[in-house]
Amino acid sequence: MAELLVGPLVRAINPDSVVIWAELTAAETVTLLVYADTQSETIVRQKTTMVGGHYYVALELRNLQAATWYTYQLIAASTGKELTQTSGLPGKQCFRTLAASTYKDPLRIAYGSCRKAEANQPDVLSALGYWLSEHAEQRESVWPHLLLLIGDQIYADQPSTGMQQNVPQIGDQATTYEDFCQFYHYAWGTDSGVRQALAVLPTYMIFDDHEITNNWNFMPTWLSSAIKAGREQLLVDGLVAYWVYQGWGNLRQQATRHPLLEVMRQAAESGEDAIEPLRDYVRRDLYGEVGLRWHYEIPSTPPIFVANARTERTTITTGKEEDILAPTRITSRDQTHDLQNWYANNQSPLAILVSSVPVLLPPAIGWLEYLMGQRLWLTKKGLGSHLGLRLARVQQRLAARLSFDHWPHYPLSWHDLLQLFQQPKDTLILSGDVHFSYALTARLTHQSDSDTYLYQFVSTPLQNELSPSDQKKIKLQSRISSWSYGGLKQSILPLMSDNDAVHIDHNLLFENTLAIITLQTDSQGHYIPHQDYLGIINGQLQKIATTILPALRQ
Repeated sequence: MAELLVGPLVRAINPDSVVIWAELTAAETVTLLVYADTQSETIVRQKTTMVGGHYYVALELRNLQAATWYTYQLIAASTGKELTQTSGLPGKQCFRTLAASTYKDPLRIAYGSCRKAEANQPDVLSALGYWLSEHAEQRESVWPHLLLLIGDQIYADQPSTGMQQNVPQIGDQATTYEDFCQFYHYAWGTDSGVRQALAVLPTYMIFDDHEITNNWNFMPTWLSSAIKAGREQLLVDGLVAYWVYQGWGNLRQQATRHPLLEVMRQAAESGEDAIEPLRDYVRRDLYGEVGLRWHYEIPSTPPIFVANARTERTTITTGKEEDILAPTRITSRDQTHDLQNWYANNQSPLAILVSSVPVLLPPAIGWLEYLMGQRLWLTKKGLGSHLGLRLARVQQRLAARLSFDHWPHYPLSWHDLLQLFQQPKDTLILSGDVHFSYALTARLTHQSDSDTYLYQFVSTPLQNELSPSDQKKIKLQSRISSWSYGGLKQSILPLMSDNDAVHIDHNLLFENTLAIITLQTDSQGHYIPHQDYLGIINGQLQKIATTILPALRQ
């Protein structure tokens, strides 16, 4: 008899539809039963899809009402009984559909990144689940409408102590699909607070590097070196696991054209294992034969574009030094084109861009990364070309040693973003990765009197604090709070906290944390963000800091 192994997870949400994802212990036909107080029951039925001997469903139910709360159940067709987890179900299974585009009430977004799931350490994602249960009666007024997990949902290259104890055969690094599955099982299936949060909050995800391995694809030659070192299976299986556990649920199942979605549909119908067709497609993407689209949009109000800042970075396989040292991209031209079209066609006064790695860093750090990405004199002839090559070699070695792999280091993509920001639209960027939290504001240097604003908000980690030595380095570089480089004037925004135990230094927050942003329109119809950071105080999830914004449009 099938049982739930992981899930259920509330995934892609729309004003009129929802996707519920789950992993089962055996093949089954699963019915998703959804009902609201004022409506009759609605159902959809689907066979599980087998991948690598594991069984999954991503059921999409349509024709729902906007901004409406629903309760749901997963029913096994073979028994007619509700599917339950082997370790017990979360206390509540419900979701709220997104509001229609004309809706003017606030949008609340919770976001964070980098959760190692270390046992017996403060875990904000787990605490969020218990907080949601405690505030269930106020879910309409205080629960987030969306949860964004922005990278490093697992640490496949750094198993926690608890992970090693639970799965001793895993070793130091996941290398096969089965290994990666075990990391997701541990991250999402062993903690009741995490299960509760994922069972009620519509959750969107995007990878960073630790879903595969540290600093994955951070240099132009990294991919070819990894393949030569025999790591192809790790890369392919890690991406297949990302698709099954994260990417699949980001998409509307019926209205989206995606090659991997078609593989899943065919496997569900045939009953055959989808692992080899998925591997084949991901492998061809790895070698540049096809282009898998990992970025996507969220139809919230205001809307959200989730970027893929990892797999499409400039990759060089020719071995020619002039190619290896040339200016680079963090996103492909195709993804950049999609972002530009989304930005231009969006009628909302605010665009929200999500990137696993920050676009804007504390100014001194960002300036150093920007300098290491610039290629002076590289296209000159004669002595200038020789000097340019020598300088570029030094820049690339320093960037590799210092793990510089954020947007300022990629000049071609940086230039594309500057063009984007010139449009008369406010922009809010959400990121993670760096294991400390901050917020900053930026202006185009040639449009300092512009009425639009640009913010970068960062919340990280959920559970993986920086070491004291790393914190010291970050604090030293962050003494400079304002700087202009690359066409942007940037300033760190102040953080306020009423708790002396909270670790704020130079307006940087060094705590395990989750941020909640509330977006409300003002009298002119512009969205004004309000950001609170939540952390664990005396075992409870509490507000630990608030970002202080400058006066806007006064």
